[in-house]
Amino acid sequence: MASSGDSLPPLPRETPAWPLAVALLLVAVAGALLWNAELVNDVAWQLWVARQLAHGITLYTDIIEVNPPLWFWAAVPVVDLARLLGVSSYHVLIPSVLALDILALLLVRRLCRGLQSGGLIVLGFPVITLFAFLDVFGQREHLTLIAIVPYLVLVARRANGLTASRSIAILCGVLAAFGIALKPHFLLVPVALEILLLVRTRRLTFRPETLALAASLVTYAVGVLLFASAYFVASLPMLMIYQGDRGPIGYLLAQPVVTMTCLLLLSLALYGRPRSSVAQAALVAGLAFLAAYFLQGKGWRYHGVPAMGCFALAMAAEAERCRRELPLAARVGIGLATLTIFCLAVPLVQGLRARDDADALLATSDLRPGDVVAALSGSAYWPVPEERHFLWPSRSVTYSPLFYAVGALRAKRPNPAMTTLIQDIRRSIVDDLTCNPPRRILGDRYPNRYLKTGLVEYLSTDPDFARLMRAYRRGPDYGEFTTYDRVEPIRGRPNTCRTVY
Repeated sequence: MASSGDSLPPLPRETPAWPLAVALLLVAVAGALLWNAELVNDVAWQLWVARQLAHGITLYTDIIEVNPPLWFWAAVPVVDLARLLGVSSYHVLIPSVLALDILALLLVRRLCRGLQSGGLIVLGFPVITLFAFLDVFGQREHLTLIAIVPYLVLVARRANGLTASRSIAILCGVLAAFGIALKPHFLLVPVALEILLLVRTRRLTFRPETLALAASLVTYAVGVLLFASAYFVASLPMLMIYQGDRGPIGYLLAQPVVTMTCLLLLSLALYGRPRSSVAQAALVAGLAFLAAYFLQGKGWRYHGVPAMGCFALAMAAEAERCRRELPLAARVGIGLATLTIFCLAVPLVQGLRARDDADALLATSDLRPGDVVAALSGSAYWPVPEERHFLWPSRSVTYSPLFYAVGALRAKRPNPAMTTLIQDIRRSIVDDLTCNPPRRILGDRYPNRYLKTGLVEYLSTDPDFARLMRAYRRGPDYGEFTTYDRVEPIRGRPNTCRTVY
């Protein structure tokens, strides 16, 4: 059932070619800006894990991780191709994500045909999916935003009784399944879109895209059971502790995604509900992603990226509908104002960004690629190992589960698995550093807020760790880090050591 906003006035059937050309140029510009940019810390860890997997290391047993495996599996072809070409994994990841963005862009342009002209949506697509989130490029939430947009535009077509080819519908379903499978919280999104479609059409149908989405998710779930079953056993205790450490509600509400939601709700109160079907679908998807943001309860900015992107798409789609009803001068004025905001916002965001790992770079500035460096600290160290090509000896990216578990015990919120988890992590640290002795260890210069002391000092109550640290001499301090350099060989190497790549 079409809404009046989508049926009047008559819409052009196809987007002109020039918005696509400009959008593709913007994608190329984004790639140029990213080529020498700083790696996102989580993405650096993803590439490190994928490299270990490519060499036969087992996820969730040899590598400690609480996240589902898809993100790491998807990076294995990236690191394999990088090794074949002799380039860094990041320089293969960039064109891979840009190719995904271009695929989604082409699908959106095709699906807008007969629904909206799509000119402004096509022009805004690289701004929304790339330029607005350059600082989180390659994060799971960033990939999810790119992957979900063609699916929600297809839902908008269905809501207006328009058809789509089976191949395009299946491709949209598979693409959306990839984005949704990156985090279980995102399952809210297709459910919300189905409810929207049911309300609009008053009928429940099984469509190629929903069947493809469901089949892809089921296939992935079976793959996890067959090839990563340890995820459900080894990661469960850490996941419970991780989810239990939630940010204060005030911190969650102070993030940009909440500000954007409030402004959007205010505009709805003043303007009324959007009449564009694309805007309606994007708004519903954005609210579902907002619910996922609050379910995660961390308040980290990148957790709100899919919601913010969908809200921005909703505004672009509604502006696309409105611009046909405005005089030419008003359209030009709005376009110039929007362009000015984008031109001011992007360098402002980039200028405000500071490297969290600046101290780690200073503390390792004299080391060479291939050196083994450990960071027994709660301070920011990643993405330094991937950028500087150091060997990372630990089986986990950080020791946050240990911090959260100790903090929970101190707050008298014990969990039966916490004591065992703490012991296991402490033992794994000793084993990892004995198997691959670091040339340098970075420790906490200031007390960790969970441990009430530095991690090195906390671990030194273990006789085996204390014996290990006798081979190290304390060196200079660099900001939040103190350093320990190895001056003696490490003895007593375990027989079960794994190779680090």
